[in-house]
Parts: sequence; structure tokens; C-alpha cells
Amino acid sequence: MSKQPPERLLELQRRFAAHLRDPEHAPAPEGIEERRLAIYRRLFFNNLSNLFARNFPVIRRLHEDADWQALIREFLAEHRSHTPMFTEIGREFVDFLERRGESDPEQAPWLAELAHWEFLETCVRLDEAEVAPDGWLESLEADDRVQVNPTLCLAEYRWPVHRIGPEFRPEQGEATLLAVYRQGNDRVAFMQVNPITARLLQLLRGDEQATAARALERLAEELERPVDELLEASRDLLATLARRGLLRRA
Repeated sequence: MSKQPPERLLELQRRFAAHLRDPEHAPAPEGIEERRLAIYRRLFFNNLSNLFARNFPVIRRLHEDADWQALIREFLAEHRSHTPMFTEIGREFVDFLERRGESDPEQAPWLAELAHWEFLETCVRLDEAEVAPDGWLESLEADDRVQVNPTLCLAEYRWPVHRIGPEFRPEQGEATLLAVYRQGNDRVAFMQVNPITARLLQLLRGDEQATAARALERLAEELERPVDELLEASRDLLATLARRGLLRRA
């Protein structure tokens, strides 16, 4: 039974896409002028390379040009994305590096986590939640009912990803908790936090009617510590979180 035109078209599209992803190993479909193919190949590769360079600027600076191009080509040839969403392509790059790290001993052990950190910054930047341009206070009392910045994301890493760059490539792991969020001026900010602060933010975010005192009482129960002690110790912390734009009066 001969193939119907839609089937032939689908096969042509698959061969064309395979060639664009991996021109060295996937032959181009017959009947397409090489000059045009070269333009498609160049545009396809450069667009993705430039997109990843903007969304993963630290990783880009860590690679020489040739190494960066080889990494992007490997992504195109080896990885199959699970979403057509353009804004989600960064997540696919994170997944690629995670799987690559499991089989490639030469990949830096912190590279996938660094990619996740950089992608998280992009997610916060694109978060549609509205952040009040003002009202993030210089101080906050325990009895105040509070609101957590709606763009807040907490992430735990085995490496100090926020410090990695051309001048610092860690050789030993360091447990790191980071809070990343968008400020009222639309700038992305981050703060390194300890597990107690992270848990406090989680408790406050999970209860819209919570006061700082109520969340601290729950935290004291979890930690099996005196409530008064935790309330007193938290005064400077609450002020810092409010000043940094993580908490505000509801």
C-alpha cells in the first residue's frame, strides 16, 4: 500500500527536523537546495544558542565558544523536549544537563544545579503574580498579619550555585538554601537563608490569615523550642525579611 501525501509530508518534516538538530549524522531530505538548508541550520542553531546564553549567562561565561557550541549541538542532537512552550525550553536544558551528568564524568558535578538556579531566576522574572511597588516595610512586628511575596521560590542545592562563576568553581559541596523573588521594581533578587527561615516562610505562605507570631508558634512546636525565645530571636529576622521585600503587612 503506497503512502498517502500526508504521510510523505510527515516523513519529510521528520527528516528535515532531524537534519537541523544533527546535520552531521542525519542526512537532509532530497530536493532541498543546500544554500537554503545552510540558512535554516544556521538560524536554528544560533537562535537556540543565543536564547540559552541569555537565560543561562553564568553557564555561558564558564564555556569557551567552541565548548559552548558543542554543548548546544549535543542538546539538539540528544535531547527530546516534552513541551512546545518557548518559555519552558530552559527547563528542558536543565533536564538535559541532569541526565548528562549521570553518564558524563567530565561534566562539573554542580553544572545541573547551576542551570536549575539560573532557570529559577527566569521563572521568577516571568511570574505573572503582581508585586506591590511599595509597602514593603522597614520593620515588621510579630503580631502583624503578613503576606509573603507571591513570586517567592525556595530552592535547596548541594552546591553554592549563587557564587559559581569564572572566578569560582567549587571543588567541594556546600548545602545551600536560597530564596529568589521579584521586587516591586521588577528586579529579581535572592537571599541565602537557613532551614529555620525557609520553614517560617513556608508556614506564612501556607496560611493567608497567619500572623508572624502564629507562624513562629507553629515553628517553635516543630523545633521543640520555647515560643518566647523564638519570638524574641525573630525580631531582627522579620525586619530583614520585610526590608528585603520578602514579607509585608497584609
